[in-house]
Amino acid sequence: MRIPTNGFVLAALLVSLQGSAQVPEDGLTSRELGIRLEIPISRNELLERGEAVYEYWCNTCHGPEMLKPGTAALAIKYRGELPAALTERTDMVPEFVELMVREGISMMPFFRPTEISDADLEAVTAYLTQNFGD
Repeated sequence: MRIPTNGFVLAALLVSLQGSAQVPEDGLTSRELGIRLEIPISRNELLERGEAVYEYWCNTCHGPEMLKPGTAALAIKYRGELPAALTERTDMVPEFVELMVREGISMMPFFRPTEISDADLEAVTAYLTQNFGD
């Protein structure tokens, strides 16, 4: 008798699980289930969501007022060569925003995907880079 190979065992396991990936009624989210749901939204909806994410997570340090620590630090760093308020910048590219959010820099903390989801990161990135090149 031959012992089943790993591929056969995996295929059998997948067949046995077929149809069992239903959303339970106990309130688990798609993230907790490991399911990525993509619902297309318009550019305007993406920017509105990005603004809301920015107001919630970023505005405390990066609001337009010079008393905000992130804005004040950038004002000192750029010395008027670039706007200190992130929402006024026209030079930021998506990769830069994503890197700063996920990795942090200097006194800015990093944000985990459990804090700012990938979808929210995409939205805030779109919001902050909407004026790129203007």
